[in-house]
Amino acid sequence: MRYIKVLLLVVLIFLILIFFFQNQNALSQNLTLSLNLFFIPAMTAIPLPFYFIVISAFFLGAILTFSCLVWEKVHISAKLMKSKWRVGSLEREVEKLQKKLGEASAQATAFNKTEVNAAAAGPAKLPEDVTAPDPDKG
Repeated sequence: MRYIKVLLLVVLIFLILIFFFQNQNALSQNLTLSLNLFFIPAMTAIPLPFYFIVISAFFLGAILTFSCLVWEKVHISAKLMKSKWRVGSLEREVEKLQKKLGEASAQATAFNKTEVNAAAAGPAKLPEDVTAPDPDKG
């Protein structure tokens, strides 16, 4: 992809050079720019060759495009850093919750072991002197 971009850039520069060489007479004519708004006095620029205006417009467009690309890269980098910070925060929260879950399961395991040991010892024996009431004798 990089080679295709370079090739397209070389072809573009070649076409621009051909345009300037073939139109030297028309491009070397002087042009005076003017701005006439209602609320400020009319302004006129010094006479400039037309090719200077074309080249200036091209470079101004290139600078504006470059600044937009840099702004977008900075914006995306900031979003990436914010997302990485959020992921790190969520990972720390998951680790805390796993730790708590591990402690809770360890306590539950210890509780279950005591229940299993009590069940293995046999059913709880009632003292001999305790008797249950007879339901028939009401």
